[in-house]
Amino acid sequence: MAQPFADLVSANCQTFSSPYKGSKTAGLKNKTDDYFLNFFLPKVYKNGNTLLLRLNTETMNSTISPDSSYSYSLSAVSLPVGFKFVTRTKKWETILIAIPKVACDFRGKIDRHDYQFGGIFLQQYVQNPNFKLKLGLYYNREAFGNFFMPLVGVDWKANNRLYFYGVIPTNYSAEYTILKTKLYTGLNFKAFTRSFRLSAANNYDYVRYNEEQLKVFVNWFVYKKILLFAEAGYSLGKNPRQYLYNTKTATDINPVYTPLTNYVLFNVGVAYRIRFDFAKKD
Repeated sequence: MAQPFADLVSANCQTFSSPYKGSKTAGLKNKTDDYFLNFFLPKVYKNGNTLLLRLNTETMNSTISPDSSYSYSLSAVSLPVGFKFVTRTKKWETILIAIPKVACDFRGKIDRHDYQFGGIFLQQYVQNPNFKLKLGLYYNREAFGNFFMPLVGVDWKANNRLYFYGVIPTNYSAEYTILKTKLYTGLNFKAFTRSFRLSAANNYDYVRYNEEQLKVFVNWFVYKKILLFAEAGYSLGKNPRQYLYNTKTATDINPVYTPLTNYVLFNVGVAYRIRFDFAKKD
């Protein structure tokens, strides 16, 4: 709910390559490909209230190059379920979402260590169709413990071509319309912390990924609501890093998840996207 559009289906791949910092892996690089597949099914009622159903999947493959024998894969599946409540005046919107999740390496039987549970509360004040204020909280029970993130946002349509939208610090964009209903570009900041539990063979250690990115994007509607998108940016955060079970102590047991230098990243994908600013009012 943090942008002027909804992707009912989307698939994308994000990739980066970066040298390792440590002396043990000097001269080697990490090559990571992160694949995402998402489905969204909203049910909008006459009063504006909306049932929100999602399915989100991620698979992250990391390899040490040129020695590809050192590789590891992590995956996550989440089923966010929520509801948007709209007041009679249409001025206030309250969004509540519960997020059950499994995030691990899927190398053993799924057990209690692999489950996570979180949620989102977001209160929105709609001053007019061109200006919206947002305040809320994100929570998730990560492998490293409770994770809270306050959310603040402003959606502002400055003019017919320039639009600011999102919530800070998770995902905020400045979008410029090159060709209405066809071509868009802009800047995006994304910060997304998540964790994946390793299997019993790895002592239930976990991998934490503090993803912070500044990107340039291009969105192109190639046919009706079918969208191709591409992003190029720079990592400001920390790469996927392994930690010991039930601690915040980093470990170099698996060389794949040891410190990297900051890196350039690329992301490409396709989506079935509905833009609210020119969708038909059905």
